[in-house]
Amino acid sequence: MLAPGDYEVGKIIALDHAVTVRSEGDAKITFERSSLFEIRDGGAIKLSGLEISGESAPDYAGNSVIRTSRYSMLDNYEVVIEESRFYDLDVNRFFDVIAGFKGTMADRITITDSTFSEISGAVLKLDAETDDLGIYNADYVTITGSSFSNIQGPLVALYRGGTDESTFGPHFTMTGSHVTNVGNGTKNKSGASIFLHGVQVTEIAENTLVKSAPVVINHTVGEPRTRVLKNRFDGQGYIEVKELNSQKQNTAVVSGNQLLSGG
Repeated sequence: MLAPGDYEVGKIIALDHAVTVRSEGDAKITFERSSLFEIRDGGAIKLSGLEISGESAPDYAGNSVIRTSRYSMLDNYEVVIEESRFYDLDVNRFFDVIAGFKGTMADRITITDSTFSEISGAVLKLDAETDDLGIYNADYVTITGSSFSNIQGPLVALYRGGTDESTFGPHFTMTGSHVTNVGNGTKNKSGASIFLHGVQVTEIAENTLVKSAPVVINHTVGEPRTRVLKNRFDGQGYIEVKELNSQKQNTAVVSGNQLLSGG
């Protein structure tokens, strides 16, 4: 439990057990290394009521607030972020909030009532499993009631490659959130504000997206369930759903979405 005040962290905090960091009031955390937290086998983290700034981070490519071990992990992990603010993560072009490395998997990543701004990378970089073997970096990703602005990379890059139908994830849900100027960075290879490749269950509902890159959803295997409902767009960012490995009719349900006035 952190009392109100400013906290400067001088080393990466390695987690091999579950930890909650919660604020009693206005607690701001800055960090001087390439990451603030590193999750290892047995680790998990919950952040509640915090401000986390990257203003003191070094100019290293690949910075992140939370990262997994760079080595394969035997244990899955969980991240919960609630009522927190992340900003000034832009000392270089690839500064992410959460980065999962190859050979690691989150059971759940949950973001609720939080704000993210001025970020040069992605909020959730979960696209390291590019061997296309049906493996992926996170099973359940849920975002609710949060705000994202001025993010050069995608809000989320969630990748499950290959055509193996033996698993049922990933699952992605985003509701009641606001997205402004996300995904427009020149280094964003996906060209998307939200990039979902091979995700098996998707629900994107009642969000507002303005001045942002398109939402890109690639269906790759099985019979994925995709629902994009009652969102509002300004016309610059909209939905692209593609069937990559079959000639089947697109099964995505895209309904009730609206263009904002002037879009």
